[in-house]
Amino acid sequence: MNIFPSAGAAVILCLAMLSAGPRAAAQTSVEDALRQIEKNNLSLKAAAAELEAGKLENREGAILEDPEFEFNYLWGNQNAKRHDIRVTQAFDFATLTGKKASLVDDQNEMSLLKYKAERLDVLLEAKDACIDLIYCNALLEELNIHLEQANTLVEAFGKRKEAGGATVLDLNKAKIHLTTVRGQISAAEVERQTLLETLRNLNGGLPLDFDASTFDSADNLPADFGTWYDEASRRNPVLSYVRQEVSVEQAKLSIDKISWLPSLTVGYMGEITSDEQFRGITVGVNIPLWSNANKVRQSKARAVAAELRKADAEKQFYHSLSSLYSKASALKRNSELMRSSLDETDSRDYLLSAQSKGEISMIDYLVEIDEYYEALEATLAAERDYRHALAALNAVNL
Repeated sequence: MNIFPSAGAAVILCLAMLSAGPRAAAQTSVEDALRQIEKNNLSLKAAAAELEAGKLENREGAILEDPEFEFNYLWGNQNAKRHDIRVTQAFDFATLTGKKASLVDDQNEMSLLKYKAERLDVLLEAKDACIDLIYCNALLEELNIHLEQANTLVEAFGKRKEAGGATVLDLNKAKIHLTTVRGQISAAEVERQTLLETLRNLNGGLPLDFDASTFDSADNLPADFGTWYDEASRRNPVLSYVRQEVSVEQAKLSIDKISWLPSLTVGYMGEITSDEQFRGITVGVNIPLWSNANKVRQSKARAVAAELRKADAEKQFYHSLSSLYSKASALKRNSELMRSSLDETDSRDYLLSAQSKGEISMIDYLVEIDEYYEALEATLAAERDYRHALAALNAVNL
């Protein structure tokens, strides 16, 4: 979204960014905002609750089956009676029990990675809003200075007109210039309030005062894409999720393959009749002849699907980051070249001095300044896009 009503407005913000040196306060402000949002964001709180619920749900697969209790009261002819009591517990073989416990750990890791992916999305959205706010804050700082200069210009031309050194048209041009600057301030303030409201919503409805106006120079484009990509792909929670999904499906397949093993049932049984009492242990075996008929084939199909999803996700992730890296590199080069060129051809002081001495007309002054502002706006647009691309590239570090 373009927050600049005209090309001339862009100079203020761009000058602030070009002249700003690295300041720790700006980056600290961004980090503070992100940490507050991570703490207060309602979506992340809900995701954290779902994470805990998911872990509890995953444990159910490794818990023993419930014990069974059976009581029989039987009667027969001639007042004969019999009482039966039976308590049994089913057990899996140790190998199957161990694999189920390992599967629970893998599933818990998947749940955690899903939460991390949601966290990354929220924080990246917040950082993008902070990037735009840095522009707005810098813009307002410089526009307020520019407003003072425009007021001074109007006062000077008012005096010059009274002295006969300026025309009504010149004074009117100075007033129009002042009105334009006021409009730029109003537009920038509206955009700033909109972005602050975005941060407020991300912060769980709590106000967040963000006044940083410079970028941290430590947040730089990686020098080597290949080396950086290896680390980014290792840390990215989305890729880690699909990779972990493969491990989970393989574990399920392994469990299904040995689920053909019978399960053991051990228990206590008592039988009490009118004449005698019998007590002892009971042992049973459950042979899964029918329940596992298609489980292995289903698990194999799911494992293949997980492998394909992983391959597709890795391919898309690589091409996405490669494109972002190329874009960010080009934007960085362009903005640096444009800044260098603007620094070399900055004639604003000369133009202001020449205009005040009457060496150039008001029209000539505005034309030259507008051309310079257009170049600054192009530089500013490249810088802003570069920062957004850089934020997406470095999202794994949030």
